[in-house]
Amino acid sequence: MRRTALTVPAHLVASLHVPALSVANGEPDVEWVEIPTSMWRFRRRPAQRLPLDLRSARRARRYIRLAPRSVLPGLVTLLALIGILARQLPAAAFLTAALVDALLNLMWTLTGVVGELPAQTPSRDRHGNLRIPEVPLAVARQWQELNSGVTTSEEPAPRPRSRRFYATSSAGLLLAAVTLGVLLANDGRDDFFLLVAAVPVLFVAGCAMALKLLPPGYIRFDHADH
Repeated sequence: MRRTALTVPAHLVASLHVPALSVANGEPDVEWVEIPTSMWRFRRRPAQRLPLDLRSARRARRYIRLAPRSVLPGLVTLLALIGILARQLPAAAFLTAALVDALLNLMWTLTGVVGELPAQTPSRDRHGNLRIPEVPLAVARQWQELNSGVTTSEEPAPRPRSRRFYATSSAGLLLAAVTLGVLLANDGRDDFFLLVAAVPVLFVAGCAMALKLLPPGYIRFDHADH
């Protein structure tokens, strides 16, 4: 099934006419779901009301309801780590918490217990325009017929910030990682655990920023990667 991305101008979002066809697969038997436009799992608003087929709607509602709770194992692991650093808990407590966290996340990922948002989860760009990816072409044409100004595109979503921002951020993070690493290696003492851990974290973050200098869609893992 050929798919495309829909872009709704900011001034049309409030008065948008949405056809009663699933944006996931084009089925007419739909349920309307408030899909969050933010990837931050605790943020329920803003959201966009979209028609989804029954299976996609069920999984999306389950995700919206349960995803915030999925951070609890990670929080327990963090508290155990803080307790170890404060020398009030044995190291085995942290290892146990980390193992439980990993097992629960693996279970939720493999079984879909938490559900998932559809590939058509909308997002907003810095101008307020609404973008809905992976919409079946026939459904996208229905949107265009009902809303003058809605456009389609098969190009990946543009980066939210400029290349200069990513270049500057990457250089700053990598420089910070190298500087901190050199300082810790030459201070001649046992350093605080979090300072040592900050070196690889800064390095990885700098590399991730550098990758964003590549054109959107340059690196693809599957047809749905944006």
